[in-house]
Amino acid sequence: MGEIIRFPFEETLDEYTKTYHNNDEYTRLFYVMDSTMKYIHGKGYYVINFNPKNIVVGVTNNNEDYVNFKSIDVMDDDITNKINNNIYNLAFLEIGILSETLEHLRPDFLKQNFSQFKIFIPENLVNYYQMIVVNQGHTYLCDYIEIKNKQEITKLNKALLEEGGSSKGRSYVKSTGHYGNDDDNIVPMPLPGKKDNDIAAFVTNYALAFVVIASSLLIPLIAFLLGQR
Repeated sequence: MGEIIRFPFEETLDEYTKTYHNNDEYTRLFYVMDSTMKYIHGKGYYVINFNPKNIVVGVTNNNEDYVNFKSIDVMDDDITNKINNNIYNLAFLEIGILSETLEHLRPDFLKQNFSQFKIFIPENLVNYYQMIVVNQGHTYLCDYIEIKNKQEITKLNKALLEEGGSSKGRSYVKSTGHYGNDDDNIVPMPLPGKKDNDIAAFVTNYALAFVVIASSLLIPLIAFLLGQR
C-alpha cells in the first residue's frame, strides 16, 4: 500500500484532542511539537504558555506536520532554567493529553502516582516521561526518539549481519520503514497502538480522572478545615 495522503488542515491542539487519535499519531505529533520547541530554543526564544488553545497543529499541502506555539518570548536570561522548564511543561502537557486528565492534573500528583499513568503512554516512551516528570531529567523527546531509533537500527543490522550478510541486513532495515544507514536522518519509529490495552485504558482513564479531580478538590478543603481550628 502507498503512503496515506492527508488533506491539509490547521486547528488548535485543544480541537485536535477532541477527536480520537491512536498512539502512533500522538507520538508523531509530540515529536513535531518537541522538535519545534527545540528549534525555538535554538533561535533564542522559549514557550511561555502551553495552553492547548494557544498551540496550533496542522498539515501542509506537502503532507508535512507542523506546530505553531502562539505564545513565545525572548530568552534573554536564565536560559538553562527556561529550557528545562519548557521540556518539563511539554512532557506534562503530553501526559495530560494521553490520560485525558490535563484539566485537573497537578505536577506533584503526577510525580507521586506516575505508575498509574503508564497504561496511557506508548510503551517505548514510558521511560522518557518517567525520566522527565519523576527524575527531573532534561532531554528533548525528539533527541530521545532519535537515539532509540539509532540503537534499534544498530541492533537489527548486527543481528541480520550475523545471520546472512550485509546486503540482507540493509534490505530488511529499509523494508521496516527506517533508513538503511545509521548516519541518515532518523524519523520517529512507529510505536504500537493500544491493541489489547484499549479496554483497560478506557476503564482506568475514568478511574484516574476521578482520583485526579477528587484530590484537586480534597486538598484545598482539608487546608480550609485545618485553618478553622
